[in-house]
Amino acid sequence: MQLPSKLVLVPAALVVIVLVVLIVLLTGGDDEAATLETGTISAKDLRVGNCISDANSMQGDVTTFDAVKCTKPHDGEVFTIIPLKGTKYRGTQFVTGKGQRGCRARLARQATRKAFRDKQLGFKFVYPTKQSWAQGDRELTCLATYRKPRTGTLEQR
Repeated sequence: MQLPSKLVLVPAALVVIVLVVLIVLLTGGDDEAATLETGTISAKDLRVGNCISDANSMQGDVTTFDAVKCTKPHDGEVFTIIPLKGTKYRGTQFVTGKGQRGCRARLARQATRKAFRDKQLGFKFVYPTKQSWAQGDRELTCLATYRKPRTGTLEQR
């Protein structure tokens, strides 16, 4: 007696489903926000989705931030990272100009229309210095900032 081919597929499909569930459970799922760091975080370790509670107090040569869960009050959120090209550092004026233009344009594209019109919303960016460039730092890290601390993420506003 020959078994119908559908019966052979059911066990194979069941094995695939079990494997997928095990992988998700063992790796913690796909929720990147759950794995983002909290506490003191180096500027070079900031990633999209990090929320920070001290964005408005930071000026000058910033090397660390206070990262918090986005469900807690915060005044900054990393919303994009812009890679910089080239091997030679082209100066602070060039890099900050790229940051101003690039972060503003990306914020306009990524924020909801309502959030972008919010007068409480602004942006800052972390950029490489000549010294950090020599160590391989080639990224502009754009932060959405809020005058008053908020909970949630930029995409939720």
